[in-house]
Amino acid sequence: MTRIPNYTNDSAPTTFAHPQNFIVFGEMGVGKSSLINLIAGEQVAKSSSGVQSCNLESTEYPIRLSDPQLNVNLFDTVGLDSPTMDSASYLNALVKAHELIVSLKNQGGVHGLIFCIKGGRVSRTMQQNYRLFYEFLCQKKVPLALVVTNLETEVNMDDWWIRNKVHVEKSGVVPATHVCITAIKGHQNAHENKYFESRRKVHNMLRVLGRAEPYSIDTSSWFGRMCRLLPELLLTAKTLGRSRQKMLQMLTKRCELRKEDAVQLLQRIDSSQDKY
Repeated sequence: MTRIPNYTNDSAPTTFAHPQNFIVFGEMGVGKSSLINLIAGEQVAKSSSGVQSCNLESTEYPIRLSDPQLNVNLFDTVGLDSPTMDSASYLNALVKAHELIVSLKNQGGVHGLIFCIKGGRVSRTMQQNYRLFYEFLCQKKVPLALVVTNLETEVNMDDWWIRNKVHVEKSGVVPATHVCITAIKGHQNAHENKYFESRRKVHNMLRVLGRAEPYSIDTSSWFGRMCRLLPELLLTAKTLGRSRQKMLQMLTKRCELRKEDAVQLLQRIDSSQDKY
């Protein structure tokens, strides 16, 4: 995991409340970096590159603003990107995300999930990302905010949610809160008013999420939950693409699974692939 140096804005005081941890996730290209920059009020995050997507690394952005409630650590993580990922990459994504949440156990836990999507229809990949982070990794115990980006052309950005709420919730994505925003000012600041409106919305969203107690992952049930999730993920990822021995080492060393559990998991992958 990459850690970016602290960024300070808004004439921040010298002392802060204990920072809260938020995981920002979503498909590549939905605007996660722009969202982080919107929160910070300055350019602190670069757009994800193909290299970062392949490595599936997360990056920490400590944001320090004048409001103690906005004293936050944002973890920009690469989610699942169908159909470009094979099953080895899917498993690697699971492992990386698991490592991040386990590491946050020693940093106060996870205070909230920020699910970033572009305005449009809900795709299967969006549903898989939601299930991975909210249901699988955080066991539905961490409040999730849906951030809908790229809405600068809407007369009223909140109209998008009015039109799409039923469809989103029918797809299984049920956020604790949501915001409809733009993270750009546009050519010659054409969308500046909507940009600052969006910044206020996102800051209020962080305050709402921060009211919940932080969650620390239950590692004891991780193996069973991973086995249950694999068949669905492998519907769109059918090639293992990595030697069983290397996969076994990754599961036992990085995920700290018992060898017999890791073998069982690899057998589950094989059987899932045989079905499809």
